[in-house]
Amino acid sequence: MKEELKEILQALIPCISGRWFISDGALLGIVREGDLIEYDDDIDIFIFPDTKLNFDKLPEKYKWYKDYMCYKVYNGNNQKPKIRSDWNRFTQYTGALPMCSGFNRGELFKFSSKIYREERIELQYTLPWIDIFVLEHDEENERFIVPYYFNKKLFYYNYDELKLKINYDLGFKIFVPNKAEAILERQYGSEWRIPNSNFKW
Repeated sequence: MKEELKEILQALIPCISGRWFISDGALLGIVREGDLIEYDDDIDIFIFPDTKLNFDKLPEKYKWYKDYMCYKVYNGNNQKPKIRSDWNRFTQYTGALPMCSGFNRGELFKFSSKIYREERIELQYTLPWIDIFVLEHDEENERFIVPYYFNKKLFYYNYDELKLKINYDLGFKIFVPNKAEAILERQYGSEWRIPNSNFKW
């Protein structure tokens, strides 16, 4: 799956005009292992608010659409991932919304049921895929924030961390954030260097 993810990313890069970088599990693999994690089925990319995307440049076999919180890019010829239910996928989305960060299970389900019919998006992407998230500029606090919560916590990148670095660990040019080890510890905890194939958000 790693090699196909790399192929999708190489096809996607020409579509991006502006600043972008690899983060989350893909960044973890690059820093810890010098490659993508073997069992990962996606790559998370963050782009800045002024970065432009031109998906018309994608080769024909690759598809894209706007999912709940991000753009999905994938090979249209592959199989879709198996999910427990569409409702479960939707509540994972609402549970990551800042407005729902303090909700218990009952409150989350009540909120989700009110908007499910209007906001539901049918799953289209296939394995593996790339998620593209647009950062939100928090100028007052000199940082860019992620548009969803990690484990009910706000996640962000400060200006210094976004002095992006060029990296060639995947065999081609990518960008990674500055102070990646500190970011990974803030994100995954102090044991981020220990591989955990069962890790889930």
